[in-house]
Amino acid sequence: MTDEIFQTGENFRGYVIEKLLGKGGLGAVYLARHELMDQQFAIKILYPNVAREKPEYVRRFVREARIAAKISHPNLVSVHNVGYDNIKDVYFLVMDYVDGSDLRTAIAMGGAMDPREALRIVSSVAKALAAGEPYGIVHRDIKPENIMLTQDGHVKLVDLGVAKASGTDSLKTMAKTVFGTPNYISPEQAQDSSQVDSRADVYSLGIVLFEMLAGRRPYDCKRASDVLQMLLSDEKIPDVRTFAPDVSPALASLVARMCEKDLDKRIASASKVLDEIAMLDIVIEDEDSEDDGLRDADTGRTFTYSYYLSGEAKPNNEPFVTKDEEIMSFLADRDAKKRMRRILKTAALIAAIALAILALALLVF
Repeated sequence: MTDEIFQTGENFRGYVIEKLLGKGGLGAVYLARHELMDQQFAIKILYPNVAREKPEYVRRFVREARIAAKISHPNLVSVHNVGYDNIKDVYFLVMDYVDGSDLRTAIAMGGAMDPREALRIVSSVAKALAAGEPYGIVHRDIKPENIMLTQDGHVKLVDLGVAKASGTDSLKTMAKTVFGTPNYISPEQAQDSSQVDSRADVYSLGIVLFEMLAGRRPYDCKRASDVLQMLLSDEKIPDVRTFAPDVSPALASLVARMCEKDLDKRIASASKVLDEIAMLDIVIEDEDSEDDGLRDADTGRTFTYSYYLSGEAKPNNEPFVTKDEEIMSFLADRDAKKRMRRILKTAALIAAIALAILALALLVF
């Protein structure tokens, strides 16, 4: 889809389109100003051809609005309207406009972050996730692209398109359904996304924390299949101090327990993550503080952390996108290999039994 759905200055349902913010293979996001309220919003649209060819993406699109309507939190982008416009032939979603950039840009331009700032961002995301816990909401796509950093330092979690909620998720009955971003999904989500709980989000948030502290992810592979191979192995993720030696043992332990592959050993929820952060001997500045930046715990001096929202990003050619089909292909290939190994073992066993019977028959006769 190459043609633009909206043109600058065009009026759409009481909103004046100001500019295109970004686009991808599924749709685009526009900056628009409400005519009467004189307030900026972001309008996300799903391309008509995508809606026709992949109805599942329409369900995800609508699900985002329904789940966002359940909870209101300062660290979660609010959705104000969703619908279908028959004139433009598009599904659209109106949400808060975040004036800033995403965490992916901050990491790409600035590399490893100060632990206090990394923990502040993780705490903000965890608060948004904790607000959804009473409704059984699981985001299922926590990654730097879905964490927005505003110009005044606030953190906003976006994109509930693949989230699930108790009683409202049409995907929860579809066993073996898999979706997510390979570099960030948990082992259990990589095998069946329909059955995951809040611990899957804890794992993904732990990978994001690892990346903020180290400037890279634990499995820094170019191919999704290589990442999935490591993810589904029995080996624990590397110690974050391998790449960031200055990280404290307590903080490294938090990362490890958030990214524990054994579900029973992993921190159980976003609320528990917040409790764990509160017990760390690391002072982090609250978002609602009147200070303009972080306060140094030793000197009391306030300083501002740069989000690196200007300048040239470091080269990075890896697409950090949800790769449902690629994950499913990997799992199908892995299962096929397992079946073949079972067939070969069974055939070898039958051949061995046949040879034993033949040898016995020759001895008898």
